[in-house]
Amino acid sequence: MLDIRAGGPVTTISLGGRLIDYPMLEALREAVTAAASDDDVRALVLDCKSGGDDWSNMGDWPQRLAHRHPSGSHGPGPLPEQDAIRALREFMKPTLALVHGEVLGLALDLACVCDIRLASSSARIGDPRIHQGRAAATGITYLLPKLIGQSQAMRILLLGEDVDAAEAKRIQLVHEVVDDNRFQARAQELADEIAKLPTRSWEVHKLQVLPQLDLPFDAAMVHSLGIRQTHVIEDRLEGMKAWRERRPPEFKGR
Repeated sequence: MLDIRAGGPVTTISLGGRLIDYPMLEALREAVTAAASDDDVRALVLDCKSGGDDWSNMGDWPQRLAHRHPSGSHGPGPLPEQDAIRALREFMKPTLALVHGEVLGLALDLACVCDIRLASSSARIGDPRIHQGRAAATGITYLLPKLIGQSQAMRILLLGEDVDAAEAKRIQLVHEVVDDNRFQARAQELADEIAKLPTRSWEVHKLQVLPQLDLPFDAAMVHSLGIRQTHVIEDRLEGMKAWRERRPPEFKGR
């Protein structure tokens, strides 16, 4: 199962270096959903260290999806995988992915749906599903080209190439690379920094950026106006007051 540390402003979910199966995906979806509705949670950290999904033995199919489990040799579609990734994408508070050790296949999908990716210098990142004769139908074919461009995405998805942390930074797959001996400390530091930001403002930015990826410019302008007019950021007043008083702001995430 997942290692979930809840309580306080940051919820941390760790894949624990294990292969991902259906129970882990269900627990991930439930933890993300719970954090989304918890006003005390300001950010979510996902430790993505994993060799990917346990595709030969995913465990019991979730009972909630029993009506969508077709018989036959083709097997069921990746519905639990998609639901977990969708839950992360719909989580409008900040999300930070920790990329260290091996982050492969489905673990890469989960990292890519997060807002920010922090990598350790020895991390190995890739998608081996092409070498297993499988098709990735978990959203990575949508996410990866938007993050790093079609050419680099095809390199990872179709050639099945692993990249190291330095190369991942060069192609802008990760935002920062930290030496292994400083990685955990920097991860905690960054998570704390993010949780102290005006996270409601972060949410309003995400409400614009993600839907507008597929909109024409004029439609995006109208969409931004609609979001601006229907979402109040209480921290805006604290931001203005702190600026006038020349002091660090104390944001509440509202």
